Amino acid sequence: MMQEEYARVFLTNKYQDLHERMLQIERDRHHIAQALSADSAEQAIELENDEVLDRLAEVTSHELAQVRRALDHFNIGQYGHCSVCGEEISYARLSALPEATECLACAERSEAGSA
Repeated sequence: MMQEEYARVFLTNKYQDLHERMLQIERDRHHIAQALSADSAEQAIELENDEVLDRLAEVTSHELAQVRRALDHFNIGQYGHCSVCGEEISYARLSALPEATECLACAERSEAGSA
């Protein structure tokens, strides 16, 4: 029970941090769009920075979704159980990846199927 409460607090804090990161990325994107210079060499660097921000936003959005799913599992009393097969997710996996919503076997099958 203590481990679950620790995981809930950890995930809640991680969600807040990721949400703040997304807000900062959006502010940075807006700043780049506003400050686009007339110099073509500087513009190239600014556009490259924009691509980096796009990738950061993509990764952060994916992480936010994972953490949100895990928090949703808490809310319905399913945290620690695989969303695919219903089996318990191992303690080792949850310790390493508190946002995991699939057991290792199902996650590996899912990853192999998308490759």
